[in-house]
Amino acid sequence: MRRKDRQLEFDFRQHGGKRKGAGRKPKNAEPGMPHRQHSKKKRGEPLHITVRLADGLPSLRRGGALKVVLAALSASSERHGMRIVHYSIQRDHLHLLVEAEDRTCVARGMNALLSPLARALNKLWVRKGKVFPERYHDEVISTPTQARNALRYVLQNGKKHGVVPQQSIDLCSSAPVFDGWIERPSIASIASALAIATVAPASTWLLTTGWRRDGLLDIGELPQHKKHAGRPRANLAESRRRATSR
Repeated sequence: MRRKDRQLEFDFRQHGGKRKGAGRKPKNAEPGMPHRQHSKKKRGEPLHITVRLADGLPSLRRGGALKVVLAALSASSERHGMRIVHYSIQRDHLHLLVEAEDRTCVARGMNALLSPLARALNKLWVRKGKVFPERYHDEVISTPTQARNALRYVLQNGKKHGVVPQQSIDLCSSAPVFDGWIERPSIASIASALAIATVAPASTWLLTTGWRRDGLLDIGELPQHKKHAGRPRANLAESRRRATSR
C-alpha cells in the first residue's frame, strides 16, 4: 500500500475550453517522434512510458520544476483509467510505470498529465513553446522478468545517469515508497521525511507478485541497457537467498 507522504498541491485544473492552438494539428506539422504502430497490449500488462523534455530547458530535478512535476504526477496518478504506479524524474525526461485497461485509457491519462504539466512548467520558466515536443514512447511489459527489469530501470535510473550514488535511492523517484527492496528497513527513515508524488498502488499480477519470482531488488543493483536487460545469475541467486532469509 502506497503512503501519501506530503502530497504536493498545485493548481492542475482539468476543465476544457477554447484556447489558442487547441484542436487537431495539421498533418504537415513538425513531426517530432515518428508515429510508430504500438505493439498490442493485454488488459493485465503494464507499460513502461518514457517522456522527453525539449532541448535546452532547465532540469526537471531542481527547485520549482521538481515541485511542479511531483504535483502533476499526484494529480494524475489515477485518471481516465490509467494508474501511475512508479515514476522517475530525470533532468530531461520522465519514466513511468503505468497500468491501464487499454491504450485509449493510456492516451487520455497521458494527456491529462502532460498538458497541464507543460502549461505549469512554461509559466514557471516564463516562456512559450513546446515542453514535450515528441510523442511519448511506451513498452509493453508481459513477463515477470520484464516487470522486474522495468522496476529496476525506472527506480534506479538516476544511477544510470550518474546523479545518484550506487548505494543510495533516488529521491526524485518513487523508490522511497517501493516495498520491494531487500534493504527496506534501512530506508524507512528517509521515506518518512520526503515530499513525494502520490502514486497508485499496483493492481496487476506482474507488478504485485510476478516480478518477485526473480528476487527482491537490491539497492546496489544498476539498471542495464534494455538490449542487455537480463540479470546475471550470480546476482539473481544472491538476491533470492537474501530475500528468503528475511
